[in-house]
Amino acid sequence: MHEILLPKLGQSVEDAQIVQWLKKEGDAVQEGEPIFTVQTDKAEIECESTASGILRKILVEPGIDVPVMTVVALVGTADETLPDLSTYGVAGGAPAAAAPTPVPETTPTPAPVPQASAALESTGFASPRARKAAEEKGVDVSKITGTGVGGRITEEDVLTYAASVGEVKITPTARRMAENAGMDVRGIEGTGAGGKITKEDVSRAATTGKAPAPAKAPVPAPVGGVTRVPLTPMRRIIATRMSESKYAAPHYYITIEIDMQKAKDFRAGIKTYKLTYNDLVLCAVVRALKEFPAVNARWVGDAIEQVADINLGVAVALPSGLIVPVIKQAQLLSLEGISAAAKTLATKAQTGKLLPDDYVGNTFTVSNLGAYGVESFTAIINQPDSAIIAVGQMKDRVVAIDGGIHIRPIMKLTISSDHRVIDGSVAAQFMGRVKEIMEAAEF
Repeated sequence: MHEILLPKLGQSVEDAQIVQWLKKEGDAVQEGEPIFTVQTDKAEIECESTASGILRKILVEPGIDVPVMTVVALVGTADETLPDLSTYGVAGGAPAAAAPTPVPETTPTPAPVPQASAALESTGFASPRARKAAEEKGVDVSKITGTGVGGRITEEDVLTYAASVGEVKITPTARRMAENAGMDVRGIEGTGAGGKITKEDVSRAATTGKAPAPAKAPVPAPVGGVTRVPLTPMRRIIATRMSESKYAAPHYYITIEIDMQKAKDFRAGIKTYKLTYNDLVLCAVVRALKEFPAVNARWVGDAIEQVADINLGVAVALPSGLIVPVIKQAQLLSLEGISAAAKTLATKAQTGKLLPDDYVGNTFTVSNLGAYGVESFTAIINQPDSAIIAVGQMKDRVVAIDGGIHIRPIMKLTISSDHRVIDGSVAAQFMGRVKEIMEAAEF
């Protein structure tokens, strides 16, 4: 009998909870085949079976936090005798059920099966495989009723729904445009080959307003004038991590204004690859961190550790919460390399394909809300970092330069720093250097 373990999911992950079993007891499984999904403090991950055979016993039900390397299931042959199940326990739950006894002629009432936690019930969240299938089929998961644990949407649910309504033909660029605009692609008439929806079709629909907004998931009926929204595992963990950071680290904030004219001209001159203003900020931050190692540091209780590698976290907003994938050893990358790495990680985050190593090891973080029209804001430090930069919207403003009145594109950056690690004068000099690099377009 082969023991299936909850695998190690990164250096910082000590425990996790199973969100969904992709196989049920009695199903055949192959080594390397996804068998269950887990929720860590960063993301949801599919875990593969480490053996081939029959899934004989599930020892850990969804919604229960267990340490990594816990035995969560047993795989063997169909007629293999189960071991003594009393030797297996579940952290935070009751010991696994004993081996089933032969069923008599009169079937007894089955023992209740441990249920998923309230945080998982009625969420309607989709598994990574379901999200991938929805993207491929061009369907809106909010319209699908899940049949998995706690109403979770499975890959089979997506495929069944897609088959019932027909597959939408749409180019990848058009799909991204529609998602960013909150448009339902099923309301857009395609003019491409074979009726495929193109980016021009999406733009036209957005202008004319003929594409309806995607249907919203049903909202629970309010009780006593209050609507209760159950916490998802990711939302619960975000709340815990942010509270811990705010309480433990004494935050202070410094804001600078950057004249983006030269950076804007520099970006316009790049024709070989697509460059965003956020890419320019990331590059400037990396260059400044090279000169200010005291900022690329962390508090460890009895010392301050300055880290040689600049592992740059880039905050990405998801429907289920916030995740921070990490550009590793960013100090070794060119502007083009940083830009490519940021785009790759953002795409993996939005499609649920991040691996555990993609979101651990950060030493500094950048969060950008400029795309939402936010002029400036302050961010909570992403532990174990000691600082985070919040990027606001670039906006034309009237400024005085050498006694004259000018209109310039101005962007505000705000750094949140841990005063245990970074003194105010150091943070001010660091931000001043970021400003110099951006205003001189020294990328």
